[in-house]
Order: sequence, then structure tokens, then C-alpha cells
Amino acid sequence: MKNTIVFTSTIHPELLSWLNNYAKKSSRTRRELLEESIILYKEHVIKQNMKDDFARANSSEQEELADWGMQDYIEILETND
Repeated sequence: MKNTIVFTSTIHPELLSWLNNYAKKSSRTRRELLEESIILYKEHVIKQNMKDDFARANSSEQEELADWGMQDYIEILETND
């Protein structure tokens, strides 16, 4: 079973030039740098998705708590009538 696959893509020439220069300076391959970049970006996307999910959950929780508070208020009014 292969651990890697080959894919073909296009990239802006200036970005490829920078990648080539950085790979040479850092004694690493372009593949290593691209793979590391994709891994870091994947982690960033996962963290952003989690942040958005927690924000949505927090918003829903606050709405639910507000609903509970209104129900308590209504019950208090009804028992005092």
C-alpha cells in the first residue's frame, strides 16, 4: 500500500519561486514544505470550525436560558394573581 500519491496542480510563478528559494535555504524539499503548510492550514480550519461551533452553541444556550427565565417569570406572575 502506498503512503503517498501524485497529483498535479498549478501555482502562481512568484509563489513557486519563493517556495523553491525557501526550500533551498532551509535544506528541505518542496514536498515537505507543502505538506507542512497543508497540515498547518488543516489545523487552522479545524480550530476555526470549533470556534464557530462553540459560538453557535453559546448563542443557542443563551437563548434557551432566556426562554427559561421568561417561563419562570410567567409562572411567578400566574401564582401571584
